[in-house]
Amino acid sequence: MWTDFGTGPDDIYGQIYYAAEYTLSGSLARVKPVSYEATFDTDGVTFEGNAIDACGGQTGTQIPNAYGVSHVGFVAARTATFWNPNGYANYDGDHDCKSVVIQWSFVVPEWGDTTYYIYAKSPVMWSLDNDPLYRFHNTHPNDLPADPFGGR
Repeated sequence: MWTDFGTGPDDIYGQIYYAAEYTLSGSLARVKPVSYEATFDTDGVTFEGNAIDACGGQTGTQIPNAYGVSHVGFVAARTATFWNPNGYANYDGDHDCKSVVIQWSFVVPEWGDTTYYIYAKSPVMWSLDNDPLYRFHNTHPNDLPADPFGGR
């Protein structure tokens, strides 16, 4: 997804592309590919992933031992980069419902050392009646956790 990046609607510096593909296999939630590209140079590019215990509409809490990170560093303008080699993975079968949060963070060297970030939460993954198989559903009234995407 391309999104405008700047200090406000009348001051767009460039665009950022970020994407994540979520898949499920039993209790394994995998996010691959996770990609990033900007129309301007960025530094300190980092991918982070975490699983949260969150049912539809909930903010959620961090699931212990579910954090993953990949530091990329400098990325030249218009150059795609990926969370290599395997993206984010979490094997957790102890929650009725969960979501995976992916965060892309970066520094714009021309603007100093402020770190900016974008995050996206997956649709809620449900495990029914202690079944170890998680599923994405569209039968529940709210299949996204609270604040499913955002940034600064």
